[in-house]
Amino acid sequence: MEERTLQRQFRTLEELLSKVRDQFLQGKPVILIDSEREIEGDFIFPAEICTTEVMNFITTVGKGLLCVVGPEEALLKRGFFRLPSNFGGNYFIPIDYIDSSSRYKTGIPACERALSCRMFSDEKLDLSEFKYPGHVTVIGAKEFPIRKGHSEASVELVRLSGFKPYSVIIEILDLDGESHNIDYLYTLSEKYGLLVLDIQDVWEMYVKNTQLINPLARAKLPTKYGIFEIISFNNTLDHKEHFAIIKDWRDRTPLVRIHSECVTGDCLSSLRCDCGSQLEKALKAIADNGGVLIYLRQEGRGIGISRKIEAYRLQDTGLDTYDANVEIGRKPDEREYSAAYQILKSLHIDRLKLLTNNPRKKQELERYGIIVEDVINLYGEVNEFNIKYLLTKKVRFKHDIKL
Repeated sequence: MEERTLQRQFRTLEELLSKVRDQFLQGKPVILIDSEREIEGDFIFPAEICTTEVMNFITTVGKGLLCVVGPEEALLKRGFFRLPSNFGGNYFIPIDYIDSSSRYKTGIPACERALSCRMFSDEKLDLSEFKYPGHVTVIGAKEFPIRKGHSEASVELVRLSGFKPYSVIIEILDLDGESHNIDYLYTLSEKYGLLVLDIQDVWEMYVKNTQLINPLARAKLPTKYGIFEIISFNNTLDHKEHFAIIKDWRDRTPLVRIHSECVTGDCLSSLRCDCGSQLEKALKAIADNGGVLIYLRQEGRGIGISRKIEAYRLQDTGLDTYDANVEIGRKPDEREYSAAYQILKSLHIDRLKLLTNNPRKKQELERYGIIVEDVINLYGEVNEFNIKYLLTKKVRFKHDIKL
């Protein structure tokens, strides 16, 4: 999907989060798009401040299934229970909250559904305080690193905005009743002055504000380039065994290389790419100047070794690395650098000199607030087998490579 979410106008994630909170306090929902999986958008609003006016707006304009969402484990502790048949979701028993303040005592009017959502966010109340089955659908959100759907993103967005982790969501249907019309979502945002975010935006804010990777074990690592320290990490972000190789940089700005795993190039001396030679040059530079090499376990630009070999086969027939990945149903580059940011944060590094030819790495680190003082090119070895690969990097992936 074209990157046109309104958040791009905000220079930092902090500015974006502040704008989200301001919009909620003004009684306006956020439009949250899932561009990776469902290709649709929902209205999102904090359950604890949901008013009759907000409820009426989102149900009238959104028209999809109204749900209130909370952390799964918290719901189970409060006595809420899942539906026995749960195809395609994590639905709990639907509820109403009806008391003396309820005017109609049916649970259907906007005022009563808003009340049900507000009371649902009160963690002192258990299921015995609610009527069921009711008119507000309940969803249990998994932990965000485990699942990145609308439910999980909505709970994290309202939590990060300073509210209880309970959200009201509803799918947005267009004038024909369709739920996959992204253009219509932007029409609504312009008409009502609503912020549009992608789930990836919420993920970035979550990564920035939630430390999920921390050093686990350290040891000395003597190599032919010098003596380093190698560090493993406790990682609840993506549960992969990333590691870092460190050389003391004293009072200087550290050199940092973010190196994605390439077993064929790094370990088997493959000539199809320049990864192995880049790794060697990075280690030499860090040994001489001090810094960190972060080794990310995202083989084959994130698609894994088996699919990488499948893409190799297509490259043997003439496709470049970009088209080969697309041909097997994957993105040209599926790498993700949130783990690199978390590792840098856990090592107390917020300023660095980056060893890379890939401008995207600089952009992603700066998005998280890392100061990149300088970008130092790291040219790999060129040979008859990788020249087309390098040209594809330069032309199609926009890497800064001299050939």
